[in-house]
Amino acid sequence: MRRCKKKMDYVCLQCRKTIDNNTLKKRIRCPFCGSKILLKKTTGIERKVKAL
Repeated sequence: MRRCKKKMDYVCLQCRKTIDNNTLKKRIRCPFCGSKILLKKTTGIERKVKAL
């Protein structure tokens, strides 16, 4: 398992609390409610891509 050096934030789908990847050591679970469903937090940066 590779460890990501970038700061990545996750949001628990059940309790909606923000969790950083330093809190998630080996287990992918919310430390607050124990849920296994975590979503990556989006940055809100708009990206434009050229269509072919």
